[in-house]
Amino acid sequence: MINKILVSMLIVLLTGLSSANSFADAGAEREAEKLLTTMNMSEVMEKSIAQMINVQIQQNPGMAPYRAVLLEFFGKHMNFERLKGDMVFIYAEAFSEQELKSINAFYSSSVGQKTIRLMPELMAKGSQVGQQRIQDNLPELQEMIQAESKRILELQNQQQ
Repeated sequence: MINKILVSMLIVLLTGLSSANSFADAGAEREAEKLLTTMNMSEVMEKSIAQMINVQIQQNPGMAPYRAVLLEFFGKHMNFERLKGDMVFIYAEAFSEQELKSINAFYSSSVGQKTIRLMPELMAKGSQVGQQRIQDNLPELQEMIQAESKRILELQNQQQ
């Protein structure tokens, strides 16, 4: 009898906690969805994908004939509408409702809107800088890999 009462109380308690969490999450999810709209995420994603493909084609000109195919594929599978629910969840999980309200306030400002507008271009330029830095230092990386391969081979030979 006591076990049944404890189980019943536990179910009521868990249901209450679950409802409280759902309520809090619902507020964060509303704010996350508002943020994605404020950020014009649909357009930002579209431009970012185009920029990413352009950078890849610059790095590998042999991909140029496939640009339209890449755009179609990413447009189909990586578009905002397909990812929106997941993105809302990710933001709502990472930030509280109040934090999302603060972020929304920033992105609603003129500086926030400028940030949104320039983000794809800035990310593409950052990617180019990173890729160039790797390219400039590729011989060093190759030497490091060769040295580590030699060390691993020597260890393997010692264990045999």
